[in-house]
Amino acid sequence: MVTQQQVSDEQVTRASELVSELEHEIRSFVEQVSDGPFVREVRAGTFPLDGIRFVHLNHYHLIVNDMSNLNVYVAKARNEQEMLFFHFMATEEKNHFESVFLLNKGLGLEPDEVRAFQPHSACLLRTNYFSRLAQYGTPGEIALAILLNFPVWAGGAKREAEGLKRHYGLGNPVPGGDQFDTDILDRFEDATEGFREQALRIVATDLLTPGSKAGLRRAGIWAANYEAMVWQAYYEQGRRYAERMEKAR
Repeated sequence: MVTQQQVSDEQVTRASELVSELEHEIRSFVEQVSDGPFVREVRAGTFPLDGIRFVHLNHYHLIVNDMSNLNVYVAKARNEQEMLFFHFMATEEKNHFESVFLLNKGLGLEPDEVRAFQPHSACLLRTNYFSRLAQYGTPGEIALAILLNFPVWAGGAKREAEGLKRHYGLGNPVPGGDQFDTDILDRFEDATEGFREQALRIVATDLLTPGSKAGLRRAGIWAANYEAMVWQAYYEQGRRYAERMEKAR
């Protein structure tokens, strides 16, 4: 077993160069989300409220599957440091799990309603890809996929939160603590601070294996691509859901 201590600074630098290269390549996916139709309309206050509810009803099911995936990642760890990294990510995902109920409550949705909702398959593309990585991917591929998925998701989430606060009456404090109902969307940067360096060391460990670079690149690019596809589904399927809800009234 390769231990974390056997990864040199030079190898971490090599991993960092690969990640930087891929971050440049996924810029189009980041822009597809941050400047895409769903985010644009939420920021303008023109996206229907029922469509936003649809997004975050699906968001709950996405998070539940992500939590399951993370438990598998812990089991795949090759050493103590990798195990602690994935435990850290699982803890943060649990915080997201709790926060999604605060957001949905702000949208007028009760927990039982959230749990009973049947998710749309197109909204689960990214988490289902991460399920594949849980079964067949290496720890480095998983860590890199997390790293490259993050800016795509974050680029949309933060801007969505701005629109929810400006036009939909959210951004309110939760009684009994220091939380806000939009925390899941706009307080993620502090929660994940410092995880990049840990992820780079896991990627560097993978790079010790000849021929691993192709699999790493694929995992990172596909994670970003699938995330962008999910946000497009939020727009298309969210509008359709809102139209059905309007007709049913």
